[in-house]
Parts: sequence; C-alpha cells; structure tokens
Amino acid sequence: MKEAKTMRKLVQLDEDGYCMEVDAVKLERVARAFKAWLMTVDPKDDPFGYLKQDLPLVEAALQGWLPLPFKGTEPHQREVGEGSLDSDYLEISAPFYNTIFGANRSIETVLKDGKRYAWADFEEPL
Repeated sequence: MKEAKTMRKLVQLDEDGYCMEVDAVKLERVARAFKAWLMTVDPKDDPFGYLKQDLPLVEAALQGWLPLPFKGTEPHQREVGEGSLDSDYLEISAPFYNTIFGANRSIETVLKDGKRYAWADFEEPL
C-alpha cells in the first residue's frame, strides 16, 4: 500500500485548542477503514452499540454531512475510561475521532494576529 504524503499547514485553533480545519484526505481514509471494521460487527452481538453509535457518524463523514470539526460527544467515553472496550476498536476508532475533532496537530502553538494556531500534518491526495 502506498504511504500518503503529508504537508505541514498552519491551522487556526478554536477556544478548546482543536484545529478549525480537518484533513479531508485523512478523514476519508480513516473513515473507510473504520467502516470496514464496523461492517464485521455482528448486529446480534453488539453490546457496545458500535453499529448504532459509531456507524452513523462514519457514514455522515463519508457522505460529507458531518459538520467539521465535529463538536459532539465521542461515543463510548465511559467505556473507554473504564477500559472495557476491545483494543481493536480503540485502534481503529481513534484516528477517526481524532480527525473529526481536529485533534491532529503539534503541541506548540503560534500566536498570530491575536489568534492561536498550530502546525498540523495534512495528507495529500494520492
């Protein structure tokens, strides 16, 4: 599989420190991977409700309907805190949620014209 090339971009941050711009190329890639994983979940054996809670967000992101950056609540926060979710779920869902929230950025911030910015890596289309 071909590795995505990235470019660094200075992106404005919101009041909570999240990027106000989301990497659309990465979002499509991670959403497709997450959806493929979700499609392996047995609807009759889905105790955490992945298909009811996660799949609609993934579908909305892929269809371009999800407002970005997403300001809603990440599903399963309680279960993540309790450590009761499978590591497979955490591994496949984290890139998706980090991307839609605008959490992919450097730690260092830049002050410019009274606004906060940070460097973020954006994937270039293949």
